[in-house]
Amino acid sequence: MDIDGYRYARDDFARLLIARHYPERTDGESWVIRAFLERHLDDYDVITFGKRVGRGIPPDPEHLEGVQRNTVFSSKLRIDILAWRSNQPAIIEVKQHVTPASLGQILTYRHHFLEEFPDAPDPELVVVGREASDDAVVALQAHGVTVYLYPDAHAP
Repeated sequence: MDIDGYRYARDDFARLLIARHYPERTDGESWVIRAFLERHLDDYDVITFGKRVGRGIPPDPEHLEGVQRNTVFSSKLRIDILAWRSNQPAIIEVKQHVTPASLGQILTYRHHFLEEFPDAPDPELVVVGREASDDAVVALQAHGVTVYLYPDAHAP
């Protein structure tokens, strides 16, 4: 069975707010996510952590089928959070330190998301972090990316 993200609907949201760790995230990133969710969880109907997009690397046909599937799956790009407000998707990238590289990353995820879901509305792009340089924030915002910073979101 392929796991393609960890999906949470509104009925599961209370569990997200008490979680100590979020799927496939570091402790530091989990604290940033919690800070974001405490303020914005009600904005969404569904949250998926670790949604894979893109093609991944081609598997070696000499390998067992299961190994081939795992090769493709684990080499695909991973959207930190894919959230939905009705039929409007939001791609949310989580960083402890937001850098200019975040722009290329989120635009790449957008491209592959729309390639996989061509009928979906253009996704809202969001980067959340603990800290960022002014240069990174200005560049992200110039490309329509919303940036939220939570400087107090430190793992204990």
